[in-house]
Amino acid sequence: MSHMRTITANGIRQEYLDEGAPDAPPVLLIHGLGWDAARLWAGVLPALAEAGFRAYAPNLRGVGGTEATDAAYSTDLYARDLEALLATLGIDRAPVVGFSMGASVAGALVGLSDRVSALTLACGGLHGTEAGRRGVEEMLARAETLGPEAFAAEQAEAIFRPAWAAANPAAVDDFKRWRAEMNQDALFRAFRSGYGVDMRAVVQGAGLPTQVIAADSDAFCELDDMRAMADAIPGARFDVIEACGHMATIERLDAFNAALLSFVGDRKATK
Repeated sequence: MSHMRTITANGIRQEYLDEGAPDAPPVLLIHGLGWDAARLWAGVLPALAEAGFRAYAPNLRGVGGTEATDAAYSTDLYARDLEALLATLGIDRAPVVGFSMGASVAGALVGLSDRVSALTLACGGLHGTEAGRRGVEEMLARAETLGPEAFAAEQAEAIFRPAWAAANPAAVDDFKRWRAEMNQDALFRAFRSGYGVDMRAVVQGAGLPTQVIAADSDAFCELDDMRAMADAIPGARFDVIEACGHMATIERLDAFNAALLSFVGDRKATK
């Protein structure tokens, strides 16, 4: 069973879930934009615990019970929060799994910390573009006009594979409620956090065992782009989850867990 805990690290109160035996080797899970650890990793935490890991899933700055601050959020700031969290928890080395926006945060963590022993980049990239920045600004301007509920509904249409959404209306409604009720200022800051970020060279030169997990129907991270990212990382493993939209840990949990566990299973770091 997962336990929600709080700790002070990098000068803020941070909230995190953990699951697994206290002396089991750790894995760090970094959630994506507009999600919290409990929703995104609900089915991944117990799978890792069953496989003999202790999984840690923090809420990033401004999400859930993790403190929101007034400063602009950035990929680097998120990574510094996580480095401080790992240091405070006494975790010296661990595989790190970054989902969606969490992939670039994981890349930034590689750049500032030697605590990362292996890297999984799931349904997310390592760099932002000027076209992406313009698109985000247009979307956020529209969101201010729409309001939280309509914006959440619009986002739900984009992130889930339509066939899956039609078959799982309760899960989609849960997402829409969560997204509409979350701290919208922190959400907007998160959307802007990746401007100008490029962690490709950092990850390519790190020499870490790396896995890239892609979804074949991901509206945000096209399959060819994900394959190209994997090809550019020396020795990277590339896994594709079929019949799946962006939210692979929700839509195809069993397939996601199988891919992840086959990669991290023989890379158990020691706390």
